[in-house]
Amino acid sequence: MTTDWNAEGMLDGLEGDARAERIEMLDLLHSSGFSLEDLTRAATEDRLALLPVERVLTGDPRYTLAQAAERAGVDEPFLLSLTTALGLPVPAADDVAFDEEAVDAARAAARFRQAGLPDAGLLELAMILGDAMIPVTEGIRRLVGESLLHAGDTEQELGVRYERAALELLPLLGSLPQYVLSVQLREQVRHDVVGGAERASGQLPGTVEMAVAFADLVGFTSLGERVSGAELARMAAQLSTLSRGVARPPVRFVKTIGDAVMLVSPEVGPLVGAMLELVDVVEAEDDLPSLRAGVAVGPVINRWGDWYGGAVNLASRVTEHALPASVLVTKAVREAAGEQYSWSRAGSHSFKNVSGRVSLHRARLRGPERRLGDTNATAAAGDDGPRPRLKAGITASVRRSP
Repeated sequence: MTTDWNAEGMLDGLEGDARAERIEMLDLLHSSGFSLEDLTRAATEDRLALLPVERVLTGDPRYTLAQAAERAGVDEPFLLSLTTALGLPVPAADDVAFDEEAVDAARAAARFRQAGLPDAGLLELAMILGDAMIPVTEGIRRLVGESLLHAGDTEQELGVRYERAALELLPLLGSLPQYVLSVQLREQVRHDVVGGAERASGQLPGTVEMAVAFADLVGFTSLGERVSGAELARMAAQLSTLSRGVARPPVRFVKTIGDAVMLVSPEVGPLVGAMLELVDVVEAEDDLPSLRAGVAVGPVINRWGDWYGGAVNLASRVTEHALPASVLVTKAVREAAGEQYSWSRAGSHSFKNVSGRVSLHRARLRGPERRLGDTNATAAAGDDGPRPRLKAGITASVRRSP
C-alpha cells in the first residue's frame, strides 16, 4: 500500500519537481526497510539523504550485552567498561546493540588480557583510542562529504552517491590506520633502550631526557576579533602542516594545541634546527602571523603519546617570553646543542612554577646557512640581535604584539 506522505507531513513547503523528488526518495527508502518513524525523524532533521549511508555504517546489530560478552569470552562488566571507554553509547541490558565487529573487538581485548595486559591499562588505551578517532572521523567526514556534494543535487542523488562511497571506501580505511600504527610503533620501539635495570625491575624507564619545544602564532587571540573562525582554523591547520614538515627524525611532532604546536627530540641540536626552520617557513608565509618558539631540555615522562614534566612546563614558559620570529632556549639547551648554531644572550628570567632564574639564549643558524628567520631574529632586553622586520601580510599590528 502506498503511503500518503502528504498526510504524514513530509511534503510541507515542497512544490513541483522538489515535491516529486521527495516522494520518490521516501518511497525508495520505505521500500528498502526504513520505518515510518525513521523517515519522519529524518525528514524533520533534514537528513533523509543520509539514511542510506547511516545504514551502511550501522552494521547489523544482533546481540545484547550479555550475548556479546559470552561470544567474545569476556565478562559483562569489562565489555560495558570497554564500550564506555571507547566513547560509544551505553546500551540497556535488553538492547540489541552489538554486531559481529563489536564482538571481534571484544575478542581482541580478551586476547590482550590473556597476554597479561592489565584491565586498567587496556581501558585507558581504549579511552585514548576513542578520543584519537574523533578528529580522524571528523576529517574523513568533511573531506568525503564535501567532495561528494554537488550543486543542484536531489536528495536521492546525494543519498545514492554517499551510500556507494561508503560501500567502496569503508573497507579501504582499515588498512591505512594499521599501516600508520605499525610504522609509528616501529619508530618508537627503535628509540627504546632496555638495559639491565629495566630487565631486573620488569619496567621501562619512568622518565627520559628529552628536548621539548613549543611554537605559537603571535597575536592569534586578538586576530580572532578581526577574522572569521574558518580563517583561524585554516591558519592553525597550516601551522600544523608546516610543523610536521620540519619534524624529521629524531625530531617528533607531538600535537597541535590551538595556535601552538609541540615537538620533542631525544637529541637537542636537531630540535633547535627544526624550530629555526619552522620560524623561517612561517615567516615566508604572508598569510600567517609571525611564529615564536621556546626550547628546554630535561627529564620527562611519556604517557600515551603525550609528554609531561618540568621541561615541558619550562619550554612553554620560554615560548611565552620569546619575541616574534625568534627561537629562545634555556642555557642547558645552548650547552647541549654546542657551536653548530650562533647564540646571543637574552638575559635571565623568573617563570611561574619554575624555581630560580633561568638563563636564556637566542639561537640562529651560522654563516652561509642563515635563513630568513635569522636575519629577522628579534632581541629581548639585553640581547645583541636586531629588531624584527615587519613584512607585509595579514596585519602588521599582529606581528608587533609579543
